Amino acid sequence: MKLRQSILKIPIWTGIFILFAVFLNCKPQSTILKITGMTMGTSYMVKIADLDDQNNDSKYLKYKIDSTLQNINQQMSTYISESEISRFNQLNSKNWFKISPEFHEVLLQAQTISKLTNGAFDITIEPLVKLWGFNQTKNNSSWKPPAESDIAECAQNMGHKNIIIADSSIRKLNPAITIDLNAIAKGFGVDQVFKLLKNSGFTNILVEIGGEVRCSGKNNRGELWQIGIDSPKLVTDGKNKFEELIKLNNQALATSGDYRNYFEYNGKIYSHTIDPQSGYPIENNVTSASVIAPDCSTADALATALMVLGAGGIGLIETIENVETLLLIRTAENTFRKVTSTGWPTGR
Repeated sequence: MKLRQSILKIPIWTGIFILFAVFLNCKPQSTILKITGMTMGTSYMVKIADLDDQNNDSKYLKYKIDSTLQNINQQMSTYISESEISRFNQLNSKNWFKISPEFHEVLLQAQTISKLTNGAFDITIEPLVKLWGFNQTKNNSSWKPPAESDIAECAQNMGHKNIIIADSSIRKLNPAITIDLNAIAKGFGVDQVFKLLKNSGFTNILVEIGGEVRCSGKNNRGELWQIGIDSPKLVTDGKNKFEELIKLNNQALATSGDYRNYFEYNGKIYSHTIDPQSGYPIENNVTSASVIAPDCSTADALATALMVLGAGGIGLIETIENVETLLLIRTAENTFRKVTSTGWPTGR
């Protein structure tokens, strides 16, 4: 399996629902267990379609799910001052910093994706995230773009090659480096809950966190789980409208978009997705990037990377085994052109 990442996806802990599980036919339904909760600043949902008297303890399952997600928050949330990532960011030295196995796994994957995308995905984007203010409460009335000199100064303290990873520790080649895992950690959370349920003996499951989804088996109608990809319109009528409906066959799906979190200044819209190499929000007219992959952390990171790479990223996706993508490119207000990799499943 191959990989890749991007640059800023709004704080992991600010989830936005981009994907929805939808069930469209009228076949008889079997029992399904649904567990919901809050995590990472957004909501999560788990659906389990293979139940019996031995594994139908929903309270205990929810406890295990919540514990798993809380652990990830304590490792990777920049909004928790004592989290692993916060303590690493506060470390102004080149000393080795010991990390947990989960944090280590995410960092390795992020670095792999950074290399694959030639830096389009870069976890050292954190200084630019702060500078542009996309990790703060949105307030269009007072927001304005940062100065070019400030952007150039941030660039001096970035670069994924400035992070060295050992077996259980990491260190900075530049002590001023800070990292942000928002573009991959939510997908990793999906994967961790998915593994928890699989290890608990479940086969037919759907796990969703803030719109990122991973499925196994079939739903309670005995069909593959069907997922809707939201229409990326800046102005909506409040109704859920799907641009695509696809079925996942033991796969994950993640979508990144520019239409739910952005700033406007002097009539210009600034996307929350920042190109780490230019230091500026993307301007390639890609409004939505959806990725199907074997695991959700890969899909999550690649979706953000493709927002940066644009249509030119399709060629890279074609080289990655078991990964497909759909890009929606804005041609006019609320009008889009679809660009897909060759293996993207036919949807509605």
